[in-house]
Amino acid sequence: MQPKLPICFFDAKTGILCGNCEARLAKGEISQAEVDASKAVAQLSDKVVELGKVTLKRAYEAKGGYVLEFDPSDLAALRSNPMLVEELENHLKGRVWVVGAGGSERKFLEDIFFPAKVLTVNTVYLPDGEKKTKVIVPARRSERRIGDFDKLREAVMRARGIDLLVETEREVAASLYS
Repeated sequence: MQPKLPICFFDAKTGILCGNCEARLAKGEISQAEVDASKAVAQLSDKVVELGKVTLKRAYEAKGGYVLEFDPSDLAALRSNPMLVEELENHLKGRVWVVGAGGSERKFLEDIFFPAKVLTVNTVYLPDGEKKTKVIVPARRSERRIGDFDKLREAVMRARGIDLLVETEREVAASLYS
């Protein structure tokens, strides 16, 4: 089976874009991140069976990391193979977050932070009119699981335009009782 990608499967496999995909890239219909992610998924689809059945909807690049939006029905299969994200990270040479396309802001954030749990998601409006989304995650090993919070914030901003503020429950407790 072949994965469904933003570019032609043949182009993704060969690494050379056809005239149609080249024109779509030039018009901005697809991004360079989607081309790179499509190539990675196509190359790995021979080795990783789960990738042969997926639909990659969109991809965003931020500070060397990638947010890959797959069809929501593909998430269970993608998460069943723990080596899959590692293979994608090795191929793309950056951190990879696998999320479901569409859905609510909360569902998107839960996918981004997976396997860490999201305890709360709140929208904070600052006096200057700026909107921030505050996410509180468990304190135990959160940073090790999630990785670099700066890359994560940039990736979320690129993918959904969410200005993210991340705190651990330990930080929240310390601010409440200090």
